[in-house]
Amino acid sequence: MRGLLLGGLLLCSPAALFAESFTDCPSRAFLTQGAVAKTYGVNLVTGDYNLIQDDMGTNNKLNAVGFNPNDGFLYAWSHEHDTAVKIHSDFTVEALAVSNITDNTFYVGDVELTTNKYYVYRPGSAYGLFSINLDEQADDYLKMVNVTDGDSMNLKIFDMAFHPSDGYAYAVDKKGDLHRIDVVAGTSEKLASIGGPTGTFGAAYFDVDENLYISRNNDGHIYKIDIGGQNYTAQLFAHGPSSSINDGSRCALAPVIDPDSDINIDFGDAPESYGTYLKDNGARHGLSDTNTLYLGSGVDGESDGKPLPLSDDEHDADGDGVDDEDGIQFATSLQAGDTAVLMITPSASGILSGWIDVDQNGIFDSDEQVITDKSVNAGKQPVFITVPDGEAKAGSTWARFRISSNSGLLPTGGAADGEVEDYKIDINVEGSSVTYYPSSSGWTTVVFEDNWPFEGDYDMNDLVSYLRTSIFRTDGDTTLINITGELAAVGASYHNGFGIRLPGILRDQIDEEAIEYKINNKPVTRFNPLEEGRNEAIFMITYNVWDYVSAGEDCIFYRTEAGCGSDIQMRFNLTIPFKQPVDTDIAGVFDPFLFATPDAPHGDHFATPPGRNYEIHLKNQEPTEAFDLSFMDGSGADGSVPNEGHYFQTVKGLPWAMEIGDHWHYPKEYRDVTHAYPLFPSYVMSKGEESAAWYTFDNAVESILFED
Repeated sequence: MRGLLLGGLLLCSPAALFAESFTDCPSRAFLTQGAVAKTYGVNLVTGDYNLIQDDMGTNNKLNAVGFNPNDGFLYAWSHEHDTAVKIHSDFTVEALAVSNITDNTFYVGDVELTTNKYYVYRPGSAYGLFSINLDEQADDYLKMVNVTDGDSMNLKIFDMAFHPSDGYAYAVDKKGDLHRIDVVAGTSEKLASIGGPTGTFGAAYFDVDENLYISRNNDGHIYKIDIGGQNYTAQLFAHGPSSSINDGSRCALAPVIDPDSDINIDFGDAPESYGTYLKDNGARHGLSDTNTLYLGSGVDGESDGKPLPLSDDEHDADGDGVDDEDGIQFATSLQAGDTAVLMITPSASGILSGWIDVDQNGIFDSDEQVITDKSVNAGKQPVFITVPDGEAKAGSTWARFRISSNSGLLPTGGAADGEVEDYKIDINVEGSSVTYYPSSSGWTTVVFEDNWPFEGDYDMNDLVSYLRTSIFRTDGDTTLINITGELAAVGASYHNGFGIRLPGILRDQIDEEAIEYKINNKPVTRFNPLEEGRNEAIFMITYNVWDYVSAGEDCIFYRTEAGCGSDIQMRFNLTIPFKQPVDTDIAGVFDPFLFATPDAPHGDHFATPPGRNYEIHLKNQEPTEAFDLSFMDGSGADGSVPNEGHYFQTVKGLPWAMEIGDHWHYPKEYRDVTHAYPLFPSYVMSKGEESAAWYTFDNAVESILFED
């Protein structure tokens, strides 16, 4: 310990007795967000959050927020007042009369518990690390002192948190490196890489058990790092709120779980090895009063996981518990490698994921995920799964299913709402009516350069979409198609739409009344995805991709510039049933295409907006019947020769659109794809005979790829 704890640290000082201070050491974390500051309360265990105060008495941002257990106030740096402010228990601000103040603004800060000082930091020679004494009895009370300049301690961090007792601050930079900061000496030490996660970690917290929690801005993921145990590998702990502006604070002397609300959590029931207890980051879901999302007829809460043989469904016969594992019914047997049918009963619309431990090794491995982020509606419905057959063994094993409004859940970790249900099941091994592209859980990437017939900057990120297709067949004939997608990037100044055609399929073969189309898990009612007035089966994903994404503060494009655009903002799911089974060999990604948004300008080449008549397809893919073939007049770099079946390629054979059968790392804004992937031209010129692996990360120039 580098300092002595102050007497009466837990809010027993005179300042803490006033009504405007907090009266206890709250376990709930606070998150300050927005260009006009608002404060949210966050349960780090589940990621559940709620708006506490939307009017903090300021018209600008608050950053560098920290909680002070010595007096029971939050402190922050105000961009309106250009000084430190005290935040009362009603989350309104009070500007402080700080002397010797610098005229700089700060984004990183926290309160050191043992010395009762507020520290703020910003890298760069004009800034640095500063302290402000919060002890009213000190001679330098509210005096700003420069500890060191920003060049001497050049840390590119976005928040820091003080350890509950050792006197050091800890922070994680954008590269995922953990730093320990000595605020007395004004020095820092890189401890380790946190083992994978990177990005802007704009909120950092400690708990009394010496665990550091960091929240990533772009997706709200909360990671846990065991500082006390010197295990510096970050563990995905919960899914919290995302934001472009994020700053966290918390009483570091409180446990992470609130003893007053711990029964408002649903844990799993599977044996301990599957991740059931909180200490093992067990699967768990918040059960707030507003949570109406669960599986089956209801859900109950526990103070911690109760794995077999302590699970509530095991004790239900004796009246000791409530069996809430009732949302999944196995309508068919589970045979490795075959398709099985589950009947699921969600209480409301949500996102479902599931795992089956087919190799019976006591954990849910990543290749044992049988349902990934599937959007489901309220009420009983069938879900088709393929039982993994890689290392499958016959016998009894366990399955886990999780429903939430969050996507990307793992078999462990917290979620703000929903439920986890565990089932003991039997697997049969022998040896489908469903085929997937590229796989049941993988993604293919479709990218577009929207300057056709000109090459433009050729960064191939004007529209980027991840796609997965599922084809259901009966006796070899297609009965239903499902297309799942995510809009990953929009690096275009033009307004574009996105569509998918089913080659060789006619519009009147589609059972139009039974089509289901959702964006972000909500049914689309503003337009019919099956394009009207066409003979071909053409589906409009959106007429303007900018309707569903935003670039972020001080950004022009979405997810093509560093720090611009948070996690995926548009996810879609399209289910296409046929009136009668169709004998077709349709497969793969079908025919995705970009088109110009109606009435929106699309460059000086077009005297009037080309609208729906303008399309860009994959190389040598014939355009739809809506396309105006007069556009293919040899302008610019276009080498299309329609009567020879050559479409949408330059005179050098380069495409304006590509499909890569993997989750692809695309270039940053204005970075030519041929520079990002130097082997790409060789692949094109050799017609695929050379450099077949050009698109892999190993063959890329990493520095000019967008970091997801």
